[in-house]
Amino acid sequence: MGPSLIATFNPFIFHYTLCIWNKTTVENAITALSESDISASSRTVAHALLKDLAPSHPKLFSGVIPALADWIIAEASQASPNRSREDKEAVEDILKVLSRLDDLDLPGKQGKDFVDALKTFALEGETEKQGRRATSVLLKLKRRTAYATELVKVVSCL
Repeated sequence: MGPSLIATFNPFIFHYTLCIWNKTTVENAITALSESDISASSRTVAHALLKDLAPSHPKLFSGVIPALADWIIAEASQASPNRSREDKEAVEDILKVLSRLDDLDLPGKQGKDFVDALKTFALEGETEKQGRRATSVLLKLKRRTAYATELVKVVSCL
């Protein structure tokens, strides 16, 4: 394909990607990441799909913030330096997706658990990127000043 043909179809493909990939696709990819009985190759594909869709189509993720939060909560409880590189990168990328979204505040217990999971990754993340990205998400929440102050207090005590 010549450059002019690519230039012609690129906006078309970008616009209609939202029709091909929808909220259900994203939810299924999140489920694939969290199910232990799904093969590693399927989890890798789900991770790659989420990673590629997040920067170009953040609107797809706005309806699945509670599912992403539940996934982060579950991953925080399993955090360990012995986890596979793929699992660590999946957490990094989901945190990156969340850092690009707006209105991340969740009500009730889920919201509290989500903030606690983010603090876990910010302070004790398995990788440096997890810590940076979890901190970025915390700073997008409504109570960002309180969370930032709390993180600074904990870090200064170390």
